[in-house]
Amino acid sequence: MNWSDIKTSNFFLLAFLFFCTGCRGQASKNHNHENSVEKTVKYPQIVRTLGTNFQVVHCEMLDSDGNVWFSIKEDGAYRYDGKSFTNFTTKDGLSNNNVSAIIQDKSGNFLFGSDSGICKYDGKSFTNIPITDTLNITSLFEDRNGILWIGVMNKGIYRYDGTNLTNVLFKYKHPFYGDRAEKYISDIIQDRNGNIWFSSWNGGGVWRYDGKDFKHFLPSLDYYKTNQDNRKIGGTQNALDLNLGHKVFIQSQDYISDDMISSMTEDHLGNIWFATRNHGACRFDGKIFTEFGTKQGQLSGGAYAILEDKKGNFWFTTEKDGVWRFDGKTLKNFNEKDGLVNNAVMNVIEDNEGNLWFGTKGSGLSRYDGKNFVTFSQ
Repeated sequence: MNWSDIKTSNFFLLAFLFFCTGCRGQASKNHNHENSVEKTVKYPQIVRTLGTNFQVVHCEMLDSDGNVWFSIKEDGAYRYDGKSFTNFTTKDGLSNNNVSAIIQDKSGNFLFGSDSGICKYDGKSFTNIPITDTLNITSLFEDRNGILWIGVMNKGIYRYDGTNLTNVLFKYKHPFYGDRAEKYISDIIQDRNGNIWFSSWNGGGVWRYDGKDFKHFLPSLDYYKTNQDNRKIGGTQNALDLNLGHKVFIQSQDYISDDMISSMTEDHLGNIWFATRNHGACRFDGKIFTEFGTKQGQLSGGAYAILEDKKGNFWFTTEKDGVWRFDGKTLKNFNEKDGLVNNAVMNVIEDNEGNLWFGTKGSGLSRYDGKNFVTFSQ
């Protein structure tokens, strides 16, 4: 082979190697480009079908099939089956789009409390329960004996056994403020001993019903002397002088820490927890009340909902600071910086998979899977 043949052979060899290298480089670029493209996961959204703005998403209940139910004022009720949301409004037979409570009874029917009483949904159609069609419902609860307890705006509580409708707590008068409509029943629960608890969101504290008698729990007199409730005392018929100049409120373990309670829950030990307006959370072990969250520097503005998750962590929702998790040792805060849709979190519910759903102001809904927050609202 002469020198010319050698140069020609080397030229073709170099050209071939350059071509192969270029192909590999281009393939590598394409592969890296494909990997760099983020695959955006689209999640279903709870849509305000009637166009309401800045309302609260209420996490209402988890039904026997694992569906999660929500409500938005003026937009009716929503059911999430793990794939999509189904909206129920007056067009579907709901009695009123202002739904305040949703429960599932022992027969599997769904009861919706609203500004127009209660209606029942059997999975196919809605029917009104005529005995309460003029009542403005604030809360619903069915006890272990099938008795329906109904919180009604400014009318106390109704007890319905399927035949008879009885009104209780309607004649209640506050010991310091008289008949000041302290009858907004915000929540109803039953503890492991069978007692029924009722909480008030307008100054009534809480009541415990043991099947025979109501026991009332209010804050200490010092709470009212220091104007912790922010009410004007003048003009009321007080049995005690509340203007004694006290400036510091010291919580007593013999009294609940606040008289405005948004919600209640019972933990695995049988303690009853109260989410209060201005004094964090309050825990009752059957003997003493313990204020929680304020001394630790958190929950200073109160709590709206409390949940103990399947792992034993406690979650506290707040109106300004997002949510707090207490693992038994430390409190950790989660807010918009962590992916929460809104820091004004009003309620929380846990689904069968252990996900936590947070309903917020501004029609916001977030789900937390233990690692990340995902927004499920517009």
